[in-house]
Amino acid sequence: MKSIYNKKPQVKGKEVTDLGLGSKIFDKKNRVINRDGSFNLKRKGLPFFESFSIYHWLISMSWFKFCSLILAAYLLVNIFFATLYFIGGDANFEGIQTNNSFDRFLNEFFFSTQTFTTVGYGRINPVGVYSNIISSIESLSGLLSLALATGLLYGRFVRPVAKIIYSDNALIAPYKDITGFQFRIANKRSDHQMVDTEVDVLLSRVENDALKFYNLKLEYKKISMFTATWTVNHPIDEESPLYGLTEEDLKEMDSEFFVLLKGFDDTFAQQVHSRSSYKYNEIVWGAKFVSVYGKSDDGETTIELDRISEITKIE
Repeated sequence: MKSIYNKKPQVKGKEVTDLGLGSKIFDKKNRVINRDGSFNLKRKGLPFFESFSIYHWLISMSWFKFCSLILAAYLLVNIFFATLYFIGGDANFEGIQTNNSFDRFLNEFFFSTQTFTTVGYGRINPVGVYSNIISSIESLSGLLSLALATGLLYGRFVRPVAKIIYSDNALIAPYKDITGFQFRIANKRSDHQMVDTEVDVLLSRVENDALKFYNLKLEYKKISMFTATWTVNHPIDEESPLYGLTEEDLKEMDSEFFVLLKGFDDTFAQQVHSRSSYKYNEIVWGAKFVSVYGKSDDGETTIELDRISEITKIE
């Protein structure tokens, strides 16, 4: 059985009493913080729209989902207004040169898209009160919808987000003449530099049927410039809450390591955040990270970010 110093497990380190997660034991099948930084918490007891923000949902979803949603909304709105035009009959339009119902609906659908975007090519035009009222309502809806979509698109572009790569595993590795808990991170963006970057690592474990949190003291808690990789290291000395624990102890305590990173993005001139976690089964004992640095043909230093998780076993 692998052990840190082969000591009996002792409760060491300064406990964090208020982390905002409570002290209730979560389902051991799930982690508290997912690898992507989201929390495994589900809020109940409030009406849906009191706890749901549609704006934050729209600017934080993936680009694929956002574009799909915009396209679906655009098609549905135009199908709705085309249906209203179709119900009004042929007498409400001039310029539709077909007697086929499906072709007429298509003409009215494309007329709806032109009205919605205020393009108006002029071949088809509404005649009568009914069609003009519907087209007027659609024009106003189109102006408001396009303004809303533009605002959301702008909000997504200007929203500062930290793009941090975390190593797949954390390590229990040699550190000076003792051992240390380590993981490696890197700034994914080459055009965005982070300065005054600070990281906090907390240990979550079950003690006496309650969830306890401990702040891990780091070799370097803050770095001035985060342009390359950073191997975050927690020395496992006699004051560490990991001191004397075995691999089995971490499993029995359902241990999870929270990583909370923040830094100043000099492009957006705002502070950005990133979160992740490592469960006990994502820790490799007796290994070290492989160097990701190299040199190009013209002598420039290179960083192979696709190798950030590569490790090698050691005795």
